[in-house]
Amino acid sequence: MGSLHLQYNDGGYVPEGAGLLISILLRYPEVGTIYYWQEKHALQFAFLIKDQVDNQFAFNLEPALEVFHDLEGTEMEVCAIETRQEEQVAILTITRDVNTMTRSEVGLIVEMVKSKFANRLVYDETYLPEDELMFQEELIGHMLATVSTGGIDKNVVAVREEGRVIVFNN
Repeated sequence: MGSLHLQYNDGGYVPEGAGLLISILLRYPEVGTIYYWQEKHALQFAFLIKDQVDNQFAFNLEPALEVFHDLEGTEMEVCAIETRQEEQVAILTITRDVNTMTRSEVGLIVEMVKSKFANRLVYDETYLPEDELMFQEELIGHMLATVSTGGIDKNVVAVREEGRVIVFNN
């Protein structure tokens, strides 16, 4: 698969790292915010959940990810799962190193969050045709491999806002 060449409105090209974040948000609307943490070479996924969240999910998710990596023959370098309460919404953050993350794991994390918090998950309803979903998954796999070897030279965050994906550099 060739490289993705996204362009800004002014004609400049979007770096592949930012493209990775954009593709994850396009493919998985359940992810509210995604952050690339340069110092840890990790991705931090943020999910918004109505009401309070107990810590039991974190206790179950980490061992599930460990089993996934055992089956893949890899070992996670960074795995952190935290919840923070903000008024009537809980923010669930999952931080994973890019070096050992795969597109399958991204899908697994999202599916586990969806199944646990079904009707309480806050996200924009979006529709992408099946072929576009598959394309985004392949793109995520390709860009994860590219970013794991090359990294991104700064912290980057992508957020959803009123049906759009907005990317910021820190």
